[in-house]
Amino acid sequence: MGDTVKRMTAVWAVFLAVSLVWGCGGRKEGEGPSEAITLTLANNHPDDYCTTKAVEWFADAVRERTEGRVVIEVYNNGKLGDTVSCLEQMQYGGIDIVKADVPTMTNFVTTFNVLQMPYIYQNTEHFWKVHGGEIGMGILRGKAMEEKGMYGLTFYDAGTRCFYNSRKPMESIKDMRGMRIRIQESNLMMAMITALEAQPMVTTYGEVYQALESGAVDGADNSIVNYLEQSFYKVAPYFLEDDHTYSADLLVMSRQSRQNIGDEDLEVIDGAALESWELQKKLWAEAEDEAREKLKDMDVVITRMSQEDFAYMYEICLPLWYDYDHRDEVLDLLDRIVAAGR
Repeated sequence: MGDTVKRMTAVWAVFLAVSLVWGCGGRKEGEGPSEAITLTLANNHPDDYCTTKAVEWFADAVRERTEGRVVIEVYNNGKLGDTVSCLEQMQYGGIDIVKADVPTMTNFVTTFNVLQMPYIYQNTEHFWKVHGGEIGMGILRGKAMEEKGMYGLTFYDAGTRCFYNSRKPMESIKDMRGMRIRIQESNLMMAMITALEAQPMVTTYGEVYQALESGAVDGADNSIVNYLEQSFYKVAPYFLEDDHTYSADLLVMSRQSRQNIGDEDLEVIDGAALESWELQKKLWAEAEDEAREKLKDMDVVITRMSQEDFAYMYEICLPLWYDYDHRDEVLDLLDRIVAAGR
């Protein structure tokens, strides 16, 4: 009887060990099939948004390429909560992947700030050279992200932030003098607006339209896509394409969730994410062109800032970049970003 019990105990021990391995999800190379792993992806954009299309393409590609071993369920429209709370849940595996943005990521990894300095990029090519190269990818998948339990999958294009106002067409950035400009809570943006002899006004995003309509503020900033999407043109029909800040969205994955997936399927996830980046760039460019044409038909005055003004703003903002964070690591990254545009 004792031998029988020992044999049964041994059998159950093996069974439990195998169950634990398979239960981790994913499949290591050479192992048999396992049950599908379902991952949740939180996306704050609406269903028909260009970035949402890229996110959903990514999810479909992962399902297809892993032959159904990894299924990513995408929740759009902020259904799982605001971006900060989703990232906090993700750190502990409550949510597996989050579509975030660089400004929000600075709450977790402050080094992301170097990527959003005003007027630091010469053009879109400079912007993507930085983000797709050692600088951007080094931050996205760096030690600081690892310490926060995060793994950066890819960047996405979120356009350039430009100023718009309700008072008059701006032939020059200097025409903002005396205006009350709504900004996000940012010491850097506050310093820039003050340097332009305008008045920075910190207002929540949900209150921008009403503030413009009531005259509490004269102007604000956003991408041309969101300017159209949120109908800001109705209360502020003068748009200046000054591209003061190039913005990036990104997909971030929980490192805890990655531990439950086999190496082969992780490679698929990483590869599909980077491919979705290329798709999203094209979709964003199309969205910008479409927005520009629609706004012109609505009699919005769109002005392109002159090269002289770009040079003027570069000189104003240059000392602001280096005063923002004096860590050697940050100063080195700023030097490298500037050098990449030469």
